[in-house]
Amino acid sequence: MKKTPFIISGFALLGFIFFMVGVMTGAGWIHSFDDYWNSIIRVGITDTKTTIISYLTDIGGVATVCILTVVVIASLVLKHKVDMAIWFGGIVLIGGALIPSIIKNIVQRPRPTYKLIEQGGFSFPSGHSTGSTVFYGMLAFFLILYVSHKWLRLLIGIFMLGLVLFIMYSRVYLGVHFPSDVVAGFFIGNAVLFSGIGCYFIWNEKLTLWTRKFKKA
Repeated sequence: MKKTPFIISGFALLGFIFFMVGVMTGAGWIHSFDDYWNSIIRVGITDTKTTIISYLTDIGGVATVCILTVVVIASLVLKHKVDMAIWFGGIVLIGGALIPSIIKNIVQRPRPTYKLIEQGGFSFPSGHSTGSTVFYGMLAFFLILYVSHKWLRLLIGIFMLGLVLFIMYSRVYLGVHFPSDVVAGFFIGNAVLFSGIGCYFIWNEKLTLWTRKFKKA
């Protein structure tokens, strides 16, 4: 059980590296991948649709994720779960902001020229995709820990995944990212997410052992 999250994280990291190498070397399959998904996603573009999506895409934006993260951290602190607050905030900060920012400045991939909205900075990987994968993935895991009904756990997982996929879709539709950007963001986001989950299980096990020793003493 403890190894499974790290194994998933490893596969996600390999997926990210595969895309990152493809982008940095200008691989032909990256261009084919982007062209194919653009032809599927960037259709039926209208002013109304663009306006709606441009607002909804901020669900995965830095401001929204930061505000929601503060809310979660504050809730945990009020419940005297400071260790979980540090764990949650640390994973979101590292995976949702720090890592994509560092990689963006290493790869320095220009954004698409067909943007429907203004967006600065570099393109690879998508910060919205990475940040939303980490935050909403962490939130889903956190909620699932406290839900006993299997159907509700499944519903939470499906809803959060659907939310992340929509954010990924919105970034491509709006033309601020290539499809390979958002997929790479999803991969690196999951790499961080499942590493964080793995660390939680290890920490929780050690905390349980320490508590037992303390009670025996």
